[in-house]
Amino acid sequence: MRVNVRKTFVLLWLTGVCVSASLVSRTGAQTPRNIKVVLHSQQSESLNREGVQGTGSVVIRRGTVNPSGRVIANDRQTTVQRTSGIFTLVLDGGESILTVATRVPQGQVNYFYNYALGVGYVERRIVFNDVGTSLKVHAATLADGQIRLRLTPRISYFSVERPGAIDFTEAATEIIVPNGQLVSLGGVASSMHEVTRQILGYQNRSSSAESQLQVSATIQ
Repeated sequence: MRVNVRKTFVLLWLTGVCVSASLVSRTGAQTPRNIKVVLHSQQSESLNREGVQGTGSVVIRRGTVNPSGRVIANDRQTTVQRTSGIFTLVLDGGESILTVATRVPQGQVNYFYNYALGVGYVERRIVFNDVGTSLKVHAATLADGQIRLRLTPRISYFSVERPGAIDFTEAATEIIVPNGQLVSLGGVASSMHEVTRQILGYQNRSSSAESQLQVSATIQ
């Protein structure tokens, strides 16, 4: 029985090329892309400072010392701006954690405890000693090239009984942003859940302090 070695080699080579091309095509289609999500924060605060300026002289006369002069008070208004940014990388269609604060003030600890207790996330015997805040970020690209973001407020707590973490799913916020562009959360913030507003720093701000938040999502 004679076997045509040349034809067999060519057939196997062609088959290998087809299989390799198929694998490359499938691998390329299944390779997930990273999406960089950045949260920009800018806080502006107006400070009123009163400056006191004095001018005068001392007139020495025979036998007496008579001071003379005047004091002028000037009001000065200074605007202080603080900017910061935090980011996380998310696989397209996946989730990642965006840490906001590793430890919050006691007033916020009490707020998150009372909210979690009222909704039923924790039992009364659980007492929060320290609380850290973050956002669970879900990012997915859309057919038109934009990116859908879902921001779910999350806290991690330390307690004598046990540590734990809570995702407040009922407080999640969804927004759609253009790829690579900054989008202000100012309008979105008014409809955000109070828990999310607390985490992002919108709570109890006086009229002299304004906070502006922007978010961007960029496909890597």
